[in-house]
Amino acid sequence: MDHRRGVATGPPEQLRARLLGAWDALLPLAGGLAPERLGALAELGSWPERPVLARLLAQAGGEEAGPEAARQDHARDGRDAVLAALERAGRRVAGALDAIEADPPLGLTVLESPLGPLPLLTQVHAMAHELALAAIGSGADPVPEAITDAGVAALVDVVGALAHRQGLRAAAGVWGPGSGGWSFRADPDGWETLGGPADVPGVEGAAATVLGVPNGRAALPSLLARGELRLHRIGGLMALAPLVEQVPGLPGGALLRRAVGAVGLLGRLPGMR
Repeated sequence: MDHRRGVATGPPEQLRARLLGAWDALLPLAGGLAPERLGALAELGSWPERPVLARLLAQAGGEEAGPEAARQDHARDGRDAVLAALERAGRRVAGALDAIEADPPLGLTVLESPLGPLPLLTQVHAMAHELALAAIGSGADPVPEAITDAGVAALVDVVGALAHRQGLRAAAGVWGPGSGGWSFRADPDGWETLGGPADVPGVEGAAATVLGVPNGRAALPSLLARGELRLHRIGGLMALAPLVEQVPGLPGGALLRRAVGAVGLLGRLPGMR
């Protein structure tokens, strides 16, 4: 049996350092934001009606999670309340990693997610993507690399997981300023997620730019024309086309979809090679 499950079967100490490092970097960033911008991070907090990871951990332990509580808007709850909620969230993430470290098979328990079934530890790690998007959306400048690199790692790992689930043989990566670079290699048996340079198809550009494209912060054709993003080995990226069509809500899916759609129109721009 193939046990490759991306970061969930990678070195646990590296995953822990990366994910908690992102949370540790978020807290001083949040503390330095103006009140009107701090609200953008409120959803990341752990609030009484929606404790961070509570449902996932209950489901992984075989408990009845019950109906999910409705989200409340805490953006206007005040600086102290939002900062406290963010600190609680970071502690709960650390606690979840402690529980998984004590019982490693727990981390590989496959649970439902908005993107379909994924291992528990894949979903916990994927929180870094949401964290990075919120930090970028807050208008903080610069966003620490500990946050953007973890966000890229989460994005790449989830795309690798979904490529595996769809039975694709594919490899792709993201690299550029703000990240050490991340890539995945997937096949029907599993997927591997690795940090550092890799000879695979992918997207080159500043991590904050890559992460911001799906949110419409900038148009992909303009970024390509200005050389802020470069698409490498387009044929390999085209192999992911079935994935973005079959998985609504894919993190980064809009970027991949726009990249695939831009190939015919923008093949002669300087950013394409």
